[in-house]
Amino acid sequence: MYEPNPLTADFDSLDLATPAVDGPIPRRRLTSPSKLRSIHVLFREDDRVNAFNRALSQALLDGQPPYSEEELTNSNQPDTTNLNFQGAEKKLERAKAPYYRIINTGETLVKVCTLYGAEEERGDWERAIEEEITRTIRGCAECFPYEAERLIHKYVWEGVAIAFWEDDTDWRFRASGMGQFYFPRQVAATESKQNIVTCEDAYTITDLYAKIDREDCENWDRDAVRLAITKATNAEPTYQNWELLMDEIKNNDLFVGTQLPRVRVIHGFVKEFSGKVSHYIISEDDCGEKTFLMKSEDAYSCMTEALILFPYGTGTNTKLHGIRGLNYKVYPFEQQFNRSVGRLIDQGELASSLVLQADDETSYANMGLEYIGNLAALPPGFKVVEMNLPDLQRSVMPAIEMMTQLGNERIAGYAQDNVFDGSKRKTKAEVMAQLEQSAELSSSELDFFYSPADRLAQQLVRRMTRKEYIAEDPGGAEIVELRLNLVRRGVPLEAFYRLDWKRTHFARIIGAGSAAARTIGLERMETLRPRMDDVGQNYLDRELAADAVGRESADLFFPKNAVKRTTTDTQVAVLQNFVLTNGGTAPVLSSDNHLAHAREHIKPLVEMYELAQGGQLPLAQAATTYSDLFAHTVEHLQMLEGDVSVSEEAAAMRQMLQRIEEVISNGIKEAEKLAQEQQAQEPGLEQGGMSAEQQERFNKAQAEIELMRLKTRAGIEMEAEKNRARIAMDDAKTAADIRRKNLTQQS
Repeated sequence: MYEPNPLTADFDSLDLATPAVDGPIPRRRLTSPSKLRSIHVLFREDDRVNAFNRALSQALLDGQPPYSEEELTNSNQPDTTNLNFQGAEKKLERAKAPYYRIINTGETLVKVCTLYGAEEERGDWERAIEEEITRTIRGCAECFPYEAERLIHKYVWEGVAIAFWEDDTDWRFRASGMGQFYFPRQVAATESKQNIVTCEDAYTITDLYAKIDREDCENWDRDAVRLAITKATNAEPTYQNWELLMDEIKNNDLFVGTQLPRVRVIHGFVKEFSGKVSHYIISEDDCGEKTFLMKSEDAYSCMTEALILFPYGTGTNTKLHGIRGLNYKVYPFEQQFNRSVGRLIDQGELASSLVLQADDETSYANMGLEYIGNLAALPPGFKVVEMNLPDLQRSVMPAIEMMTQLGNERIAGYAQDNVFDGSKRKTKAEVMAQLEQSAELSSSELDFFYSPADRLAQQLVRRMTRKEYIAEDPGGAEIVELRLNLVRRGVPLEAFYRLDWKRTHFARIIGAGSAAARTIGLERMETLRPRMDDVGQNYLDRELAADAVGRESADLFFPKNAVKRTTTDTQVAVLQNFVLTNGGTAPVLSSDNHLAHAREHIKPLVEMYELAQGGQLPLAQAATTYSDLFAHTVEHLQMLEGDVSVSEEAAAMRQMLQRIEEVISNGIKEAEKLAQEQQAQEPGLEQGGMSAEQQERFNKAQAEIELMRLKTRAGIEMEAEKNRARIAMDDAKTAADIRRKNLTQQS
């Protein structure tokens, strides 16, 4: 019968200082390296069964076959199919995909809020700071993407991931999971409930020596570190850690001796009675040291500043050790699937083979077919055995299909099957319905990721904004570059230093990492496009482009912040506006980008139209000044006739030009009237107004506008006629159905 370890039954008995009944509260709960080492060994022993199970699931993921080759050989079954078909790896990659999208597809990783400056200035500064922080994190090779990928892997595969920092200075987080970190049993899966946490790590001699080869190493004990370095060896370790053993087997390093000496250490994070957390480091092997390698008392105000727990849900009992990941859910099904498919292959080979039975050992030794022409003769002493093999479609295939179905049901919250699987054609409504179901099933699991991600973002910003950060500090070079980039963009450093890190949160993306939810979200936003302003439409266009070609490529089509870009045609069109409104001429060339020219030419025409309508510009002046530009713009629109890709924008320009044509036409009449009155008052005076060439160009453009108007009217009438014909056909069909129904009832 199992008896609980008395040391784990009560946390206060974990060799930590506790308050006496009548005495003062101890200032420190951990007093010596030996006590930390004994607590860590106790945690590791309690975790041995869990470690063994994690090692088995990792072996499945790494491709280990379902049977032991040694056992198959000993049982005279060396030819039995023994393969791992890597189904677990496929499921894991699909399950991790949403989280990759969360950290890689967003414009920024964090959303920040500064307390510096006027309210109207903060918005631009915050956006710039968000972009630079994101660029720093994503550009750091020691932090991203390896550590981010490891965090996601541990989170999905094992169910618990831990983001942590080696000290209270470096902003670059590291990722790990259970097996490197050890926690007391029966504790909740939150940082605030942890009173002591231990962690195994390893330093190279160079890295460890660098800790004491600095002037500001007051937390490190030089003598203890030197002693640990002298004891470091690359000798073959005693394998007591299943996960380390599996890792060396995977890398083919089990019997390799060419490894750099490493100093294995133990980190201890202990919550003091004051609520603050102290950080200790000791060597894993007892080197006889009397002091800690590193001791930083009250280093953190809370455990969250030292490490962030990423639990995949709440498990079955909300306790940290009760949380299970994808490995636990797929392991039995994948093992049975591998065995069943192996049997299917074996039975297939047997069914395609000729089964012979020898009469004696001599016949067995002479076994073989003798070919004579197109004949094959069997030597004497053999007979063909007819075997009634089982129907694989009824025996093995149902088991394989069942394992596949049950496995998919167990991982329904991780990733959904492709809604487009199968040969059945689906309508858009059917596809959207299946996408909504897929998004609904996975959104709750994805949202659970954001709470610890928010805490991680807060701690990153808190560490990055430390004013004392210098280039020589760990991660300091990246912070110095970040500050320089902010200064180049006009952001005052005080706005960066005064970020309210407690209000920082991890940036959300459309769909929260779910491809199905993202498709639904973008589809619904498209229906709201007419109600958006220009900035909103640009953001929507960027999201659509990013969904199609990726975030970086989207900048080629829709720049950030709706920045207007000009081409050579745009610049030429702007110059032509000046020429055409000052009596000059400019031909329309077939090589011109007609849409770009029309966009620029119509701008001053619209301004003229609004001024003339408001009475701020005389009609006669408008006609004589803008008639050439009007005719030039009409020619460009003629060139766009038949281009379906720009039909909507060109149609809108034509409608505007029809209104402008009326203003210019009225202005010409007014100019002619004024010229006649002036001629009557002062005979012999040269008449002003439009020249003959201008009049000819305008008349031609006016005719084209009239043709456009007629085409529009004809299109409207044609569409109305089609609608009337459609209504008549529907009415006739309805009447025929009614008559047919009446005849059926009468008969």
